[in-house]
Amino acid sequence: MRIAFISYEYPPDTADGGIATYVFQAARMLRARGHDVEVFAGSRQHEDVFDDQGVRVERLREEDRHVFVERIGAAFARRHAERVFDVLEGPDCWAEAREAVRLVPDIPLVVKLHTPAFLVCRMNRPAITKARRLRVWAGAVRRGDKPYWHYDASADADRDHALEADEIAAPSHAVWEAVNREWGLGAVPVSFFPLPFSPRADFLSIPPGGTGEASGTTATFLGRLEARKGVLELAKAIPFVLAAVPQSRFRFVGKSMGSPEHGKDMRTYLGEQLAEFGPRVEFQDPVSAAGVPDVLRQADVCVFPSQWESFGLVALEAMAAARPVVTSNQGGMAEILQHGKLGRVVNVMRPRQLAGAIVELLNDAALRRQLGEAGRAEVLKNYGPAAVAPQQEASYARAIARRKAIGPRNTPALVKA
Repeated sequence: MRIAFISYEYPPDTADGGIATYVFQAARMLRARGHDVEVFAGSRQHEDVFDDQGVRVERLREEDRHVFVERIGAAFARRHAERVFDVLEGPDCWAEAREAVRLVPDIPLVVKLHTPAFLVCRMNRPAITKARRLRVWAGAVRRGDKPYWHYDASADADRDHALEADEIAAPSHAVWEAVNREWGLGAVPVSFFPLPFSPRADFLSIPPGGTGEASGTTATFLGRLEARKGVLELAKAIPFVLAAVPQSRFRFVGKSMGSPEHGKDMRTYLGEQLAEFGPRVEFQDPVSAAGVPDVLRQADVCVFPSQWESFGLVALEAMAAARPVVTSNQGGMAEILQHGKLGRVVNVMRPRQLAGAIVELLNDAALRRQLGEAGRAEVLKNYGPAAVAPQQEASYARAIARRKAIGPRNTPALVKA
């Protein structure tokens, strides 16, 4: 198959999160199986076309995501005219493939669910008092507007784009249920299969069980410091852990985003909230993909208390490093951990429950080793190319057959142009 990915995120230029990791891994997986794969991506530094280990990558230098959608759609259409693609995949968020579909209305389209913008905004929205909420609502009514927390699915470009898909590919049942509840995508076929993950040797060389201490010392959070990732809930649990395990400490590793306090980034905010614990709580700048194994090697327990994740590649990275994981009972990571069989899944909104799971693992070296070994085996068995690629190829084949059967999309905007 000739397969195209449209994704603003692609390493190293725009390795902003899980989408970049996914496209990088998926493109290589499919190329290794003999498919002709091209990626249309963004960059903040330069634009060029280059060969990335057999994958053709075309980058556009563009920081405005809306402009990127327009420009990358035109780039895709030009390339499609030169060498026809069999199928196109794009993400749900930002509807990044929508212009490409408008310009090439007969292209089979798979929309991969990650986390659409409305869910990200909802999770990261700061809490407000009832009085403040009433004032905002009253002001919106006076202006003839709707309050900023009101979500209108019918006006969401992400939803419109998903409805154009020939198949929705969901990496977890949780993300499909959350998105379909708001968007009503029942008419679009959906398939469920995980994101591919092939751990490098430096993950697999890490001995299971933690740093080697009989009692664990380091609990590590790795990811963006933002509300959606559960760092505020983790901050509430940390005092209970530090009191119960005197030798323990916490490490936050990742990019700092906004906090509940206007004008203050999350790292500063958390540092102030946890200042009494001094060096037992430390913050580290984000690391590149190459630096992740070293972070995990120094951890005894990994804590990813996200309020929401559609999947959670960071959990697979920790499992590949044979580190036990504590996560939320909401979202895709709970499914990765088989709802507690391969780690600890808790209600992160209850600080004592979250703390209890961390304490249990810090105090039990045998359990850390057992869960670490089981997690690594699960990653190698069910998330590598041999397991995922056939499912992804079948999804593309269904999309191609569906578009062939129903014909080109009705695109009046294209006619006007």
